[in-house]
Amino acid sequence: MKDSLTGKKVWFVFALSLAALILPLVAAAGSEEKKPDTRAVTVSVDPRVELISIIFRLAGNSEYNRGQFISYIAAVEKQFGPYREHPVIKLAASLRKKYGVSYDAPMSLAIHLQDVNSLRLRVPLEPRSAGLDGRWRPEDVRDFLEKARQFAQESKFDGFFKTQQPMYERAKGQLRQLLDEEANLEWFDDFFSARPGAEFHIALGMVNGPGSYGPHIKLQDNEEYHCILGVWKFGFLGLGEPKFDKTMLPTVIHEFCHSYANPIVDAHASQLEEPGKKIFEKVRDKMKRMAYGNWQTMMRESLVRACVVRYMAATVGPDAGQKQVRNEINRGFLWTKELSDLLIQYEQNRDRYKTLDTFFPKVVDFFDNYDMD
Repeated sequence: MKDSLTGKKVWFVFALSLAALILPLVAAAGSEEKKPDTRAVTVSVDPRVELISIIFRLAGNSEYNRGQFISYIAAVEKQFGPYREHPVIKLAASLRKKYGVSYDAPMSLAIHLQDVNSLRLRVPLEPRSAGLDGRWRPEDVRDFLEKARQFAQESKFDGFFKTQQPMYERAKGQLRQLLDEEANLEWFDDFFSARPGAEFHIALGMVNGPGSYGPHIKLQDNEEYHCILGVWKFGFLGLGEPKFDKTMLPTVIHEFCHSYANPIVDAHASQLEEPGKKIFEKVRDKMKRMAYGNWQTMMRESLVRACVVRYMAATVGPDAGQKQVRNEINRGFLWTKELSDLLIQYEQNRDRYKTLDTFFPKVVDFFDNYDMD
């Protein structure tokens, strides 16, 4: 009996020693297996974005009245609702009616501002910044910002923003965790080519509901690519604070893609106009329901959505890519599979096509020959 117990003790000590050697190796292997390499990105609740969103919400823009964060919307209404007759609110409503200043146009202005207190522009109005939406006329920008300064002071926007800071921090933390665990933003450098001076910024659009936007700004020494990410998922049966999960990643990728894809489409606008108009006539109703009111916007969205498919296929897998294709077709972009398949040629021939710009004539040919019938 004594010899048996001694043998068991020896084996027990041996097993513990072996486990001590193996378990760290297994843990290390596991950590290397899933270690996403996230491109540097800032996450914030940007006071510039919140101020401009609230102004256009009060002005009646439907896209800024889709907020689903019940307690936050109630706080916004309590603080700012009494200012619906403020001159800046009336001006914003007029700009929407006269020139269509809506959707991404307000957000393009927001990121062109130095800070929420001065509301000074970061770049001159002349020559015009390529990132400032064309619906903003220079004289309207000056008038709007003067009245917006008054609104921010009179409505005590700064004080409101500070009272919400604890909740903002929790929301930012949730999104940061998602990015660290699931995102691979280095794909942008791989797919579009590296842009060392480019900075990625995500701002949560707390009153925007599902509305998200992808503005950009080019400064003297660098470029900023922005994702204004709407907030539309919440804890506690939809009544709690913002939540973020991996189903939101395609939206983040989509909005950042706009900073890359829009200038390429715009540079080839004259070549895309004829096929773009023909296709747009076939899908006009669906496009307009998504607020895509012309062929050029449709073309920008087409390229962006095909690029998102390539991201999902590259970082998640082929099945995720095919699911994204189905989603885009259901939204009315019927040519997404064929366009995505064309971009595979670009991916497989990067020695010949260093950037998507150099490959884009093939995309023009694709639309020239695309048959909707």
